[in-house]
Amino acid sequence: MPSRLEYYYQGQKMKVIQETCIAGRTIDRTIKITSGNHRSKRSPKINITPEKVQKNNDRIAAKKLMRLLNANFAGGDLHIVLTYKDAPDQMQAKKDRENFLKALRRKLKKNGKDLKYIAVTEYKHTRIHHHIVIGDCDIALIEETWKKGFVKYSVLDNTGNYADLAAYLIKETTKTIREEGSVQKKRYSRSANLITPIVTKRYVDESKLWEDPEPIKGYYIDQDHCRRYEHPVTGLEHLEYIMVAIDEPRKIKRWPGRKISGSEYYKTTYEEEQESLWI
Repeated sequence: MPSRLEYYYQGQKMKVIQETCIAGRTIDRTIKITSGNHRSKRSPKINITPEKVQKNNDRIAAKKLMRLLNANFAGGDLHIVLTYKDAPDQMQAKKDRENFLKALRRKLKKNGKDLKYIAVTEYKHTRIHHHIVIGDCDIALIEETWKKGFVKYSVLDNTGNYADLAAYLIKETTKTIREEGSVQKKRYSRSANLITPIVTKRYVDESKLWEDPEPIKGYYIDQDHCRRYEHPVTGLEHLEYIMVAIDEPRKIKRWPGRKISGSEYYKTTYEEEQESLWI
């Protein structure tokens, strides 16, 4: 970790930004020194390897997916895995997933429900299979609709914090998304009716980067997802943590703040520039 003195230049402090995102029962925060605002005497330029870039892109994607999951799904919703009796090729598997979701949407609509989902297909690590997080849907209806193999499922817990699930789903895509000619052009697809959480940014005092974070009233900090680290590309200091509601979450949709230009973004390949949250 660099010395705090490295973040001063001619007596001037660094500009520190606090990002806050409210998503369901969670409030996640990142406090960081952004590369575009530094005035410090920085250490020699970090050796930016493709591996570091990929690792950073995976981390950013997992954070975005976590926020999407936390904002739209809750305890009792399902994480299903659709497997095959007979192994299809990638193109056929893609069609199978699309057809399954269309059929399930039609059936739910007859019952006056909308289909909410986030879907990931694993093409490389093992036999092809589909991971889908689905809201407010009966498992019997899912089993009736998937005719290609078997359905495994687990029920989401009541914490509302699905950071580990997001990281797992992103990990499932890491090989395929970067493979030239792959049928998978996005890390995941999502239904259009999902809420997209808003990230609010504001400048804060530099001390917030170094002090231990304190939860707001009615929340606790998930210690498993509280970490300080040097950004793998810029080498600048970051603090990340997630606050989870103890009982009912606060009824706020957007944390107070003012618009600050710029965001954490580091893409270098055409395929990753095409990465999208939308179908």
